[in-house]
Amino acid sequence: MRDAVEALEHHVQAPRSLCAHSILSAAMLCCQGLADVRIEGLPAPRPLSLFMLAVAVSGERKSACDDLALMSVARAEAQLRAEHVEELREYKATHAAFEAEKKKIERDNKLSHEERRQRLRALREPDVPLAPVIRAKEPNLEGLLNLLQIGRGSVGIFTSEGGQFLGGHGMTQEAKTRTVTGLSELWDSGSAQRVRARETLFLNGCRVGISLAAQPRVASALLGDELAKDQGFVGRFLITMPDSRIGLRQIRGTNPLTDMRLTDFHDLCRQCLNAGLPLREGSRNQLEPPVLDLDPDAAILWRQFAQSVEDGCAPGGPWVPVRSAALKMAENVARIAAVSTVFQAPSITWPSRIARADRVLEATVPAETMAAAIAVGTFYLQEALRLTGHAILDPETRAQNELAEWVAEKHSPGDLTAPSILQKMAPSHLRTDAATLRRRVEALVGFGRLEPAGRQEIGGKAYRETFRVLGEAA
Repeated sequence: MRDAVEALEHHVQAPRSLCAHSILSAAMLCCQGLADVRIEGLPAPRPLSLFMLAVAVSGERKSACDDLALMSVARAEAQLRAEHVEELREYKATHAAFEAEKKKIERDNKLSHEERRQRLRALREPDVPLAPVIRAKEPNLEGLLNLLQIGRGSVGIFTSEGGQFLGGHGMTQEAKTRTVTGLSELWDSGSAQRVRARETLFLNGCRVGISLAAQPRVASALLGDELAKDQGFVGRFLITMPDSRIGLRQIRGTNPLTDMRLTDFHDLCRQCLNAGLPLREGSRNQLEPPVLDLDPDAAILWRQFAQSVEDGCAPGGPWVPVRSAALKMAENVARIAAVSTVFQAPSITWPSRIARADRVLEATVPAETMAAAIAVGTFYLQEALRLTGHAILDPETRAQNELAEWVAEKHSPGDLTAPSILQKMAPSHLRTDAATLRRRVEALVGFGRLEPAGRQEIGGKAYRETFRVLGEAA
């Protein structure tokens, strides 16, 4: 996959980590349903699904990266939609015949109760064609579970406009808990359930990968969300926010469609998509993937990495500020290594390559692939550490900056203001409790934007505590 990353970087001129993000997520989407990976210390093999988030400002060309990386997926979706049209026509005709035969049996007065029951049981109602969807952009949890029930067992939530998902109905205050816990369960085991007054739905054998790109303001809402952090949802994500290349790119023409590095990558995507999902017996869309083990040397490397991360999460360790991501990184590394192994040779997952009755594959994850996955996992850990408290992503830092900008816009240097005035007049999303507002005012004093002015009169009204606006240069 390295060659494809370099090709994408050459043609799109996006940051390398953004290109790698797109290539890895595309490979994951294509092969996540073909196998599971066995991880030491966990009771059951794990899906190959990954949750990925790229934080980038508009203009970084994340959409262009995804469009090129996902070309084979787009073609496969177009083919599925075309086939679905004919399948739907056939289904409607077959279902009409079924209904006619059913009514004929029900109206036949010559049949005894038992004969009618037997004939109705012998009728087989045709199945509705599976929904032709590989990628969904902004589903809420209920919509996603419905798609998994009526569509493929392996799908992705993929969008270069992450605000569509992160700001959608599924992430409102009322629905957020269901969404976070439901997606976490799908990441963990590929299963989900929905229990309602009139409906009970249990899903097993599902694979859901996520690849989002979001602008910093949108991403900060997720990364700073206490529920998402407490539930370990944020910790499951591989997150990157590369330095911008805007202003450093050259305007030049290239032809990525003739670049053999991308052509070879698209061919591997196509092979994975055409390999056929391993379905559970008697099911149309529930998966039963074979199990991919680590070879002995790869297992040693993985164990060493997992132990080093665990040690780094001890009090005073380097990973304490990003403990949630660190404690999931060893598992993510094993998934990345398995994705790379399957993607490079999807034929290893064919039924003829299953070695034992417990559905273990002959092939294993080699040490070289594990070493590369560890390097990727280490990069994402370092990114998580770099982004901790980042001024662009930290919600409180952003709120302080926005309040400072609003004060400068609405007041001239020398004007007076008071906390109660700020609470009443500031933009609604900056109005908060008294303690938080005081901390923000104190921060503005520290920034040199305000200074204490004591008891003063503003607009004919006396205020016990006021502040004088200083302006940016103060």
